[in-house]
Amino acid sequence: MAREDETRRQLAYLVETIAGSTDTRTYGFVGDTGRLPKSLEEVNSTGGSHTLCDGSWDPSVVTYHAADGPTEHRGHTSMGWNGPYVRHIWAAGDYLVDSWGQALRYTCPESTKPDTDPLTGGLALTYRTGKIESAGPDGAFDTEDDIASDEFFDRGNILMTVRVGNSQSTPSSLLVTLFYPVNGEQTSVSSAPTTLETASGSEKLLPFGSIPAGVRFVQIDIGARTETFHIVHDAGIGNAMLYIVPQN
Repeated sequence: MAREDETRRQLAYLVETIAGSTDTRTYGFVGDTGRLPKSLEEVNSTGGSHTLCDGSWDPSVVTYHAADGPTEHRGHTSMGWNGPYVRHIWAAGDYLVDSWGQALRYTCPESTKPDTDPLTGGLALTYRTGKIESAGPDGAFDTEDDIASDEFFDRGNILMTVRVGNSQSTPSSLLVTLFYPVNGEQTSVSSAPTTLETASGSEKLLPFGSIPAGVRFVQIDIGARTETFHIVHDAGIGNAMLYIVPQN
């Protein structure tokens, strides 16, 4: 049982290095690059050969931006590969094998989940589901003694509800821009609001679809005024409802 327990701890640790943990306020490989790694090797090295988690999916090597500015990463949030991510416990490539010395298996299939609910933005969610597996004591995959990590995800939808001050009133000019990495490079998406009528008045809904998990920088333009802040996006939650309350 000692090797089984050690392998389970190893898989949990690898999941945290890749997908991060809101409990420990770490955001891992996904938080920096905006995607799952193409291989377990990429967690600690951007060069060399890789055992791809999906033979049809091989994104290019990512970069890392250290400066803040209008064309690079905003709000000093990490964007780009900032490894090695496995820095403790396992040395060199030891983290790639289980307690029996057998190579781990890593998969990351892509899925799309439709969403037709206007309360959650009505946006389809396209995401990858990661899983790391050990073949267990018998050394053969797809048998009953296999050991598998929890599933982890690279992205989720965000739905922001905007209110001004403490009221339900909303300005006529409102634009929210969300900054995040795609393959390590900063990109952004802006959303003009749609209006949802509620019992207490109208709210402005700003849906953002398929956003990578991690700390994300948000800019909100309200007429001639601009406000900025950070949000923590947990892809495991799926649709996230965020209330932005700019002060008058």
